[in-house]
Amino acid sequence: MNRTREQVASPLLRKVWSIRSLARAWQVIQDNSRTSKSQDVKKEVDDFRENAAQNLRSISSRLSAGSFQFLPAKGIPIPKRDAADKIIPGKFRPIVLANIESRIVQRSILEALISVPELQKYVHTAHSFGGIRKQSKEDVSAVPAAITATLQAIGNGSNFLISADIEKFFTRIPKSKILPIVSGAVNDLEFMKLFESAIAVELSNMAALKEKAETFPIYDIGVAQGNSLSPLLGNILLFDFDNQMNEGDCRCIRYIDDILILGPSKKAVKARLKRATRHLTQFGMLFGNSKTLSEPISVNSPFEFLGIELNNGIIRPSEKAQKKFLGSLNKNFTESQKSFRESKSGKSLKKEQSLLSTLRRVDGILLGWGKHYRFCNDKILMKNIDERVSKEIRKYLDEYSRFVTPSDSMRRRELLGVELLQKIQQKPLIWPKRKNIKATATPA
Repeated sequence: MNRTREQVASPLLRKVWSIRSLARAWQVIQDNSRTSKSQDVKKEVDDFRENAAQNLRSISSRLSAGSFQFLPAKGIPIPKRDAADKIIPGKFRPIVLANIESRIVQRSILEALISVPELQKYVHTAHSFGGIRKQSKEDVSAVPAAITATLQAIGNGSNFLISADIEKFFTRIPKSKILPIVSGAVNDLEFMKLFESAIAVELSNMAALKEKAETFPIYDIGVAQGNSLSPLLGNILLFDFDNQMNEGDCRCIRYIDDILILGPSKKAVKARLKRATRHLTQFGMLFGNSKTLSEPISVNSPFEFLGIELNNGIIRPSEKAQKKFLGSLNKNFTESQKSFRESKSGKSLKKEQSLLSTLRRVDGILLGWGKHYRFCNDKILMKNIDERVSKEIRKYLDEYSRFVTPSDSMRRRELLGVELLQKIQQKPLIWPKRKNIKATATPA
């Protein structure tokens, strides 16, 4: 009797295309979209959400039938900025944005991979903290976990430190070194075929990118920054690096491509940095100049790591992180106020620029930023920022009042952001024209 592909598929493949796994992956994509600055990303998520259950079933069906395809992605060159938040000419991060279906499947593949026992050591590592959510019920993960490890190293006797970042990290990862490790762990040819398709990069806007296209990982070397699988591949590649760098009296804390080396003396820290440089050279990787300190500094001196300023007992968001946060809030208020002014001259106001939508968006930014930095201990700073935000909100509400006072009730509703029934596109039913039917005599 002939068995279907679904019947002969491995448990790992079935896990990828199960509705439960795809739904979890979709939830992560939704969560990530809330902090995205791209309106295209938000719209794509909103469109998928309208019929999410059916869309997930469609993805599952195509995966189980072997007909799912990863469509060409969009290459987005994001300009790099220096410590003063100014754009560095000619420097950018080559971000790859796949379509929403591809991102959901990539995430589902990641969840399947991190369940493989032979790959657990690359996930639950004591020295790498970025990109992969911890599976155990730890108190902290990601940036807070990296900062916790930094404080532990200082508490255990580290006196000096040096920070560095690996330049063009994702675009230097050799897939040829990763694939045999994953293949040996999963022992599943069909799964590997899907996995290789998930990490391949094909760009839909090659012509528009022009010479910048060459900096994207479109060849055998490199993986996509933006693909949820890429941090795991980085962990696999640098597994030996992480272990060797943490031997003896030094500690090396890595968050994807950002590195902090701590040790008992300047000499020990400098020697460990040289060791790191030699190890990375075999992969064609170098430390960049923008974030790499030239000399070790005392742990009692102010230093920054992962957007956090640590200053001899004080832990707080860096000045750059504060400036970026306040700038984001100001931008939302300014754009809304601009729309208020334009609406006065007859231009239609987009609902996302209304008062309620703007305040809701600002509230989301505040909540997200506050949660991200809730491990910081500078309460005075947070109080001062709250006061600045309150002033900006008052100014914004005063501006709203100035525009809404002389307005009619309909325009007030529009500026406020409460739906107008008369502006909802109507699809009225048509009352039928009655046919003139002559009455006929009923037979006795």
